[in-house]
Amino acid sequence: MILIYTTGMSPRIRYITRLIFKGLLGLEIRYTNDKEEFLQATMPKINYSKDFLQSGIYLQAANILFETDISEQEVRTGQYQGIPTIFGTSKQSHLPFDPLAASFYLVSRYEEYIPFIPDEHLRFPAQESLQYKMDALSIPLVNAWAEMIAELLEKHYPNLSFKKPQYRFINSVDIDNAAAFLGKGIFRAIGGYIQDIISLNFRKAWARTRCIFLGEKDPFDTFDYVQELQERYRFQSIYFALFGRMGQYDRSLTRYSTRLQRYLKGIADFTEMGIHPSYRSNESFEWLEEEITALQRVLKKDISKSRQHFLKLSFPTTYRNLLQLEVTDDYSMGYASEHGFRAGICTPFRFYDLEQEIETPLVIHPFPFMDGTFIYYQQKKPEEAWTIIKYYIDTYRKYGGEFIPIWHNRIFSEKEAEWEGWNSVFEKMVQAAV
Repeated sequence: MILIYTTGMSPRIRYITRLIFKGLLGLEIRYTNDKEEFLQATMPKINYSKDFLQSGIYLQAANILFETDISEQEVRTGQYQGIPTIFGTSKQSHLPFDPLAASFYLVSRYEEYIPFIPDEHLRFPAQESLQYKMDALSIPLVNAWAEMIAELLEKHYPNLSFKKPQYRFINSVDIDNAAAFLGKGIFRAIGGYIQDIISLNFRKAWARTRCIFLGEKDPFDTFDYVQELQERYRFQSIYFALFGRMGQYDRSLTRYSTRLQRYLKGIADFTEMGIHPSYRSNESFEWLEEEITALQRVLKKDISKSRQHFLKLSFPTTYRNLLQLEVTDDYSMGYASEHGFRAGICTPFRFYDLEQEIETPLVIHPFPFMDGTFIYYQQKKPEEAWTIIKYYIDTYRKYGGEFIPIWHNRIFSEKEAEWEGWNSVFEKMVQAAV
């Protein structure tokens, strides 16, 4: 156990100290605002205030954890032990920055509550993030800072024992489009043929014919491929199914399709399934509720996990809506255009609602990359992406993180030229990650 002295307890302090000391270091915490109690205590102790007390470890506190508003922060960037830092402090402090304020700023997504220029899908762009500007998006800074605190504690209190998180690998697959050809109705089928002919893509037209009229398996039906690897290498997968109304960015089968319902039931018999809320549901609580309720009805199971389609997150509305519908875990914390750690952390954490100043029960599971980041945004070849993927696996192992990459069922088909070669990367990833 450690004793933390602070002049004013706040929900922010309680939240971030529990995340760092209990969640990442496995330590119990006791708090005090009594200076004499702190000075006389013989147990491991940290002074988190603006006053240097010449006792225990001193972490000079920035203002942000004592505030109750949301405003532009002076973050004062720097570097320590080769790791980028923010919220720099004076030389009196045992660390040249405030790791608690810095960690809170990142995991609360503080900067996403401040006005920003959104991308075309009204998302917070990776390029607007502080980590991107610091060239630190690929580093789980919060985990690295927690290690610095652990080293300090070990130096001052050698008998202190830690219980740090254990590395885990969980595969995840988004079903944006359950079928390339089948189950789309006569008008969409005719439209597909017309497109094939106009574009002179007779190979695709023949593939469409083989599926619709000759009983060939739809190329996007790739569950068996992943399941075979899952049985061989013994890893866990979570599938996230788009189950909304048709729209410009929601192009899967209609949720009334018996083929889609059978397909999803078949997957849910073998592995866990969550909701992939539609593009438009992010602006409509009613649509989100409708989609979750409909999927639960079809699967005859409760839906407790979610990942936003197009990774559309709007703070705090998106997460408040999920909480209201009793979703317990969300897997949307990452960027579409860049790989890295959006919240600066590689381990799960609870969502802190900055506007209401409360720690919520919703657990956020960050992801480091998705296949589409490499294929569409960065146009990398499979072998180029593999080097990056291997780096993330090693990083997750180092910090005891929860490695959850994003793949898409359609990519496994390798039906399009830009998808070719990615299955071998996926298999290499699985072999290295298990």
